[in-house]
Amino acid sequence: MSPVAIIAIVVGGLIVVGGGLTWMIIWLNRSNAEAEQDVLGRLRAEAPRLGWRYEERADQYTQVYDDVERYPKLSEPIVGFAASPKALEAHDVVTGEHRGRPFLAARFWVDKPMDTRGPGGPRPEYAIWVRTPAPRPTLDVRAVPKLQSAVGSATGTGDLKIGHREFDARYQVTAENADFARAVLSPQLVDFLLTDPRPFDGFWMRGGQLEVVRDVVNDHRDPGPLLAALDLRCDILDRIPPQVWASS
Repeated sequence: MSPVAIIAIVVGGLIVVGGGLTWMIIWLNRSNAEAEQDVLGRLRAEAPRLGWRYEERADQYTQVYDDVERYPKLSEPIVGFAASPKALEAHDVVTGEHRGRPFLAARFWVDKPMDTRGPGGPRPEYAIWVRTPAPRPTLDVRAVPKLQSAVGSATGTGDLKIGHREFDARYQVTAENADFARAVLSPQLVDFLLTDPRPFDGFWMRGGQLEVVRDVVNDHRDPGPLLAALDLRCDILDRIPPQVWASS
């Protein structure tokens, strides 16, 4: 085969592959656009019935994010720089009430400070927060491997034990106030965290907001998944004794 023929075959192959990739990119973009329009269509149809409000951009809610960030993330190691991230923008904001509790679901554009885990800079951060009846001390309850829990207990790194063997082995509890944490973790809530089949790894409370740890929600604007996420958060709050919120 002549060199010219070889070159022609290679060039032709590149053209075919390039054309295929271009078509695939166009198809994916079109599919994503159609999926997004479907989600927004469902949201706009359901929002009036649910009493929700959707705003494509509402930067006034960055203050809510910044207020939460004033409280420490007790589960994370205190290393690197102490500066808190700051919300720059708030996109795709859904607000309203669910089961009588105000909530905020949003995609924040956040300026993250540099620390030992990586470089800082702007990046997206998602939130589905349900407001608690009153601001209370920071509490973080999350599932961890049993070995990590045992090591934390042995080294005294703030893993609070509540006296329930199965729960203490499965969950790491870090709290600004130990008495508050024990009051929150009622027998009903402990049983719920151990037996509920939904895929999540605990929750945190900071200031006046509650968030679930590693609750998978593909699109917080989609009413179906958002309702399920809000139900989970309300189920947790329902099992916290009312006296926890009483004025001290």
